[in-house]
Amino acid sequence: MPKARQIYTVRGVESAPRATGKAAREVGRHLVTDALVRRARDAVSMRVDALRGALAQRGVLPADAPEAGAVVEAFERSYGRRPLRDNAGGTMRNSSTWLFAVAALLRPSTIVECGTFRGHSSWLMAEAAPDARIITFDVMREDGRLRDRRIEYRLGDWSDAGDLEILPQGTLCVFDDHISHRLRLEQAKARGAALALVDDDYDALTLYATGSPPVPTVAMLTDPELAAGTCCEWERPGKQYAYTVTEADLQAGRDLIAWTERMPDLTAVNRYVAQAPMTLVGLR
Repeated sequence: MPKARQIYTVRGVESAPRATGKAAREVGRHLVTDALVRRARDAVSMRVDALRGALAQRGVLPADAPEAGAVVEAFERSYGRRPLRDNAGGTMRNSSTWLFAVAALLRPSTIVECGTFRGHSSWLMAEAAPDARIITFDVMREDGRLRDRRIEYRLGDWSDAGDLEILPQGTLCVFDDHISHRLRLEQAKARGAALALVDDDYDALTLYATGSPPVPTVAMLTDPELAAGTCCEWERPGKQYAYTVTEADLQAGRDLIAWTERMPDLTAVNRYVAQAPMTLVGLR
C-alpha cells in the first residue's frame, strides 16, 4: 500500500501571541488567499444585508444606514486592530460581528451596556457608532479592563443610575450580563427604551449551553409552546439547575416584546467558536 503523503505546502510564519481558552480557536486562524477572503466576506455581507432589510421593514433603519458590504469591511478593519486580542470568556468573533453590525446599522444616539467584562464589546460599539454616547456598567471590578476615552465606565448596576431614569430617544440597550432578560426588558421599557440587544438568548431546549443563562430569556418569553408551570431543568458538569416558568413571565413577554430579530449564526461560514444566540428586541 502506498504511503499517504502531504499534498499541501507548509511554511513557517511569525504567529500572533498565543491566546487562551476559546480564543485559542480563533486567534491566528484565518484565510489568506484574497479571492477566498472576498467570498467569506460576501457570505457574511449577505446575512448582514438580510438583517438590514428586516430592520427597514420594522421601521427602525435610519435613512443614512450604511450598506451591508461597508459594514462588514468596517468591522474587519476594526476587529483586526482590536486592543484585546485574547478575549477568552467574553464576546468572540461571530458575536462581535453582529454587535458591530447592529450598532453600525441602527446608528443609536446612546448605547447603554450592562456587562462590561474586559471592555471589548463597548470598544467595538464605539468603533461601529462613533457618534453615540456609550455608557457601560459592570458590578465586578476587572483587572486589566480596557479603558477608552469614548466610553463612560461605571461600576455597579444600571438600575441604580439616577441620570438614566429617562433614556434619550434613539437609545440602544445591550444586555450581556447573565441577568434575567425579563427583568432587563422591564427596566429598559420603564426608562423609555425602544430597542434592546440581548446576548445568551438560549431557548428552553438549550439552557445547558451556558453556565448561567439569563432566564427567562427572550426566546423563552416568546415560545408559544412553553406553558406556565413548566419546570426547565438542565445539567452541567457537577451541577443541576432548575427554573419554573410562570404565567407572569409569559404575560411579560406579551406586554414587553413587539418583535424580535435573531442574529444568524455565522459558524457555518467560518467554523469559529460557536456563537451565543443574540436577539434584537423591539419593545412595546
